[in-house]
Amino acid sequence: DGDTETLQSGSERTEDGEDRDYKALYEASQSEVRRLRALLSTSEQQLRDARATITRLTQVNQNSLSEIEKREKRAMERKLSEMEEELKQLQKLKAENERLRAENRALTRVVSKLTNSAAK
Repeated sequence: DGDTETLQSGSERTEDGEDRDYKALYEASQSEVRRLRALLSTSEQQLRDARATITRLTQVNQNSLSEIEKREKRAMERKLSEMEEELKQLQKLKAENERLRAENRALTRVVSKLTNSAAK
């Protein structure tokens, strides 16, 4: 019967006729979370490396820095700033992803309740 098929497939047809596959949505969100975590980890490592480089450069006597070293330091500071901004964006994306996952779980519960009440 149609209700059993909906429960087994994890999808439903909305009022406007659009199919919603919650299992696929959940799996896609999980995949996105894993991708973002990997990206976050890489960015955090790059940020640590950049901070270590800046720390190393600032410990050198400012008067003895050559022009090339000064340019490298400025470039690293810019890179650090960009990476900090990217990290903020990643954290925002992570929060948004978690919000969407919670919404997905809530929608799945609603669908389950509606399916159960329709089956009775």
